[in-house]
Amino acid sequence: MKKLAMLPLVAVLSLSIFSGNKAEAAINNKPGDIIVTKSTAGSGIVGHSGIYIDTTHILHTSGWKSEPYPDVLTESEWHGRYAQSKVVRPDSSTIGSKAAEKAKYYFKGKTIPYKITSNPTNITNIYCSELVWYSYYKAGKTFKTRNSSGFHQPTDLVTPYNFIDSANVDYNNFSFIDKTW
Repeated sequence: MKKLAMLPLVAVLSLSIFSGNKAEAAINNKPGDIIVTKSTAGSGIVGHSGIYIDTTHILHTSGWKSEPYPDVLTESEWHGRYAQSKVVRPDSSTIGSKAAEKAKYYFKGKTIPYKITSNPTNITNIYCSELVWYSYYKAGKTFKTRNSSGFHQPTDLVTPYNFIDSANVDYNNFSFIDKTW
């Protein structure tokens, strides 16, 4: 009888643990997937981006005083901070894996200060979308962005939203994996 009385309590506790207000990933991510959120803004830039370095860890740089250098978050930690995110993936899993490896090589555990700069190939300082862009650049994939004269290698600011602009996604041979906020 005691066991039956405890069953509703266990069910309620389970629901509260697994249905909290944190958004969880609805897909199986791969190394090199780019995740972009609209759940933040800073320094005049809307959004934030990171790169999956394996199936459950995201490398990013936030610029927070408590987190001044590139850092790794678990997928759950990312979604706990940034509830609304979209994910794009390169059509080539090889290039995605290479970009993830380059992200780890150049940024994981490094003390590169956060600063928004206008030259994405100079990583003396780094900001979130530059970290992602540079990882692909070093993997041999220059993610081009568009302006009024067409697509080009960025020579100034790379923004998180560059990665989820549908024209950029198509042009660079990426696909939306999760496109709902």
